[in-house]
Amino acid sequence: VLHYQNISLCLYIMKTYKGTNASPGWSSSKAFFFNSELNFQKEVKYDFETGLKLLNKKYIELISNLNSSQREVESEIITAYKLILNDPEILSNCRLVDSRDIIGIYDVFISTAEIIGSLEGDYLKQRSEDILSIGKELIMTMQNTQINKIQDEEVIVVAKDLTPNDTSVLNLKKVKGFIVENAGLTSHTVIVAKNLGIPCVIGIDVDNIDSTENSIIAINGFSGEVFVEPDGEIIRQVEEYKLRNLDVKSNYTKKNISQLGIEFRANIGNEEELELFDDKLIKSIGLFRSEFIYIDSKTPPTLKEQISINNKLSSKFSETIVFRTLDIGGDKTVPYLNLPIEENPFLGIRGIRFSFTDEKLFREQIISILSSELVSKVKIMFPMVALLEDFTKAKEIVVEEAQKLDVELPKLGVMIETPSAAIAAEAFVADVDFFSIGTNDLTQYTLAADRGLSTLSRYHDNLHPSVLYLINNVIETGRKYDIEVSVCGDMASDIDGAKVLYALGLRIFSLAPSQAPLILNSIFTSHKKLMHLKKDEILNQKNSQSVRNIIN
Repeated sequence: VLHYQNISLCLYIMKTYKGTNASPGWSSSKAFFFNSELNFQKEVKYDFETGLKLLNKKYIELISNLNSSQREVESEIITAYKLILNDPEILSNCRLVDSRDIIGIYDVFISTAEIIGSLEGDYLKQRSEDILSIGKELIMTMQNTQINKIQDEEVIVVAKDLTPNDTSVLNLKKVKGFIVENAGLTSHTVIVAKNLGIPCVIGIDVDNIDSTENSIIAINGFSGEVFVEPDGEIIRQVEEYKLRNLDVKSNYTKKNISQLGIEFRANIGNEEELELFDDKLIKSIGLFRSEFIYIDSKTPPTLKEQISINNKLSSKFSETIVFRTLDIGGDKTVPYLNLPIEENPFLGIRGIRFSFTDEKLFREQIISILSSELVSKVKIMFPMVALLEDFTKAKEIVVEEAQKLDVELPKLGVMIETPSAAIAAEAFVADVDFFSIGTNDLTQYTLAADRGLSTLSRYHDNLHPSVLYLINNVIETGRKYDIEVSVCGDMASDIDGAKVLYALGLRIFSLAPSQAPLILNSIFTSHKKLMHLKKDEILNQKNSQSVRNIIN
């Protein structure tokens, strides 16, 4: 602050921080630091059993309140928290320490979280964060610490972590952004942010953010950037985004979709996404990731449980449902399925290869589909098909089960995610009913780069001409033999990727539902130019950037 006579002039220097983009959008508002950190020096008011009873009561009340507010997804998450809180192993270990030893009790949750977090797979790592959150809430309950953070002005929430209990006391109508240090892409806060269209950035050390409660923060949910005391250019981009978003929403109409001759289908990857889905223009699922039924369970799901979820799918979507059979392996593990330990699991027993090793499990999944309300609208898709023989073997099993149940054989297709299937797409045409291109793995295998390694991010670009050549071959094969082709990978949810796919002739986009308005707008505003682009102009480029240049 410079003082000159009676005038004070404040000079603010914008500071920029980089995290991981978790929910898209631009926003700016006052910073609101949500502090719910544990203080072990604070007095313990209740012993363990009383604290457990009180937290259970709080969860029950919270579930009821969320249900009455039509916040069913959060209610289901709190229900899961309640189950974890009452896990017999956790309870027995807590009872081994002194009933008022909050450090010892919290150590039980830490050690449990470390065991879960050490297992392979992002899902389990993020569940370990949930275990820590529940432990924290138990300790705060034992200390009678109240979190009452219901803000009345628009804010961007900055927090180390946010439990469902934390978000339940926030006024979400006033929250314009989330910055959360300890959260994963499927964490509760991220699900809430995506559902409500709130920008969210995760993975930033909030202790290092040089800001106060009165500071203005801008958040870019597309790039993962956070700006403290944003300059005029950043504020301009925020305002521009707000105006552009109004245009995007106004362009998202049935008429415009029909005019472009395209179809949008939803990618559904867990029960939360199924519950949150609310798009009147999307009637179909282009990719149902059935593995979540297994990942979310501690034991193999029963046939009855599988049929119940299938019926829920059918009631939510009135048209086509593309059901991908169990895609386990690679970066997705399920402890009770006893997958082999492999040096390179992405090239090992995964997808349809695993189904062949446990045919009983595979047949039960097929039976659950054919015995449910899905049977009249389902298309069954097999993942990780590299050889025609993979498809024909899987088809034989479906045919056998359909005959036993005396139901009509559904359409059967291949998820094109291996270069061999993309190159030899024509070899499948006499046997398959449809192709769906999984661009994430197809890019990984084409450019020989593990998509889980951030150090190889420059090889994870599905606009590379080599990947586009394979995609175009599948699209052309489908056109030549009148076989349906869709794209269900992340490329269909990416603005540049979707424009390239449209220019190559793709018309069925299976994507994250929240991205549909953006994708439609990007194609709608440039489709005349895209229609005049010759495929060779795209496929003969030398690298991804040159493809982007001609598309834009």
